[in-house]
Amino acid sequence: TLQIELSVPKGAKGTVRLYVIDPDSFQGGRKQTVTVAGRSLGTFEKFEQGRWIEHALGADDTADGKVLIEARNDKPTGNAVISIVEWIEGK
Repeated sequence: TLQIELSVPKGAKGTVRLYVIDPDSFQGGRKQTVTVAGRSLGTFEKFEQGRWIEHALGADDTADGKVLIEARNDKPTGNAVISIVEWIEGK
């Protein structure tokens, strides 16, 4: 499991953007479940070309100024990957 703790402004609304890519189709391709702030964003497969995943967060999600991002590999021989993490502050 890959865990990233993202620091954001306390109580801010915004969007977490994640870019996942598996250009080498590692050991037959990755299959991973992504969770942001305790909410599953689903299971992703076949992302050899790369893809953006976005999730909007409210003030309650960022009350302490931290957002936990997790990617869990669902295949026993592979690893999880997140290539880019972005925070886009809402208005």
